[in-house]
Amino acid sequence: MKKIKVSADTVLTILKGVMNDEEINTTITDTTAPSEWQGKSVQEALNVEYYTFKHRPVDTEKLVGELIGQGGSYDTLHALSRAFCILSISNTERVFSKDNDIVTVSANLEYWIQTDKVKLLEDMFEDITVETTGIRIPVKIGEEDRQVLLAVGKPTVSDIQEATEFGEMSVVDCDVDLVFYPNAISKSDYKIEFFVDNEWITLPYSNFSFSCDMTQKAIPSMNNPHNVGNINLSRIKSFVLAFDGYKNRVVNVLANFSFSNGEEANFDNNKSFQIKLTRDYKEYIYNCVIKNHTITVQEDTGNETHSLTLTTRGIE
Repeated sequence: MKKIKVSADTVLTILKGVMNDEEINTTITDTTAPSEWQGKSVQEALNVEYYTFKHRPVDTEKLVGELIGQGGSYDTLHALSRAFCILSISNTERVFSKDNDIVTVSANLEYWIQTDKVKLLEDMFEDITVETTGIRIPVKIGEEDRQVLLAVGKPTVSDIQEATEFGEMSVVDCDVDLVFYPNAISKSDYKIEFFVDNEWITLPYSNFSFSCDMTQKAIPSMNNPHNVGNINLSRIKSFVLAFDGYKNRVVNVLANFSFSNGEEANFDNNKSFQIKLTRDYKEYIYNCVIKNHTITVQEDTGNETHSLTLTTRGIE
């Protein structure tokens, strides 16, 4: 596997792509927001100019002053509404492996932004956390396909500058960690649904394993009867799921079935449970029966936990 090189520009491109995602860069409809923000997207209201430096020679305030002092700066930087952000990489760690390329990059974002936009900036980073937690984002580094996990810290105001060319400005710092993985299948590529009440209901799970077991028979070789080989006669699929006792229709149906004494007139010990397994957008549908269902409740603040084993149903 070819190793990737991660620069500050690479990190900034990824972060700007996330910031411009439609779930994050929404249109501002809050009636309490300033009138000049109404109808604009979050990025339009923030109006931030981003920069990257491998070795930053000056602090943000001094750098902004130099930019303003350049000819035509007011036109270039949209003057009074413009804010600024410098991204710098503070640390890079790579897994020591010849064949597996996993890179962790720590970056710092230092904003020089109008004080009244700080709350909007905080909301944006909270939205990024909500939308990206547990999700591997597909990215392309040069010619290499990779996936990246984001861990965004909380923005903190380290300084306030009054009476600047752009009004009162706050210096806001935010740390971001990015973990670059090879392009592989992960839990975020899996989805498990049960067919309940004529619709597919997703089951949130913490752990899932699948096995496909073959029943084999040994037969002698035609050319040499002293040697034997095996052929597969049949196979059975097993699904093992671990999940918490969420107040979810799937969990309730499974729990009611397992707790039942079987005294109901229509109770069927071989009840078929239809499940849909999605792996990387490919769907598989199975009719299954329960082989084992263990429900655990402990005297602590934890949730009810379930361990469920399903096998494909034999007679339809």
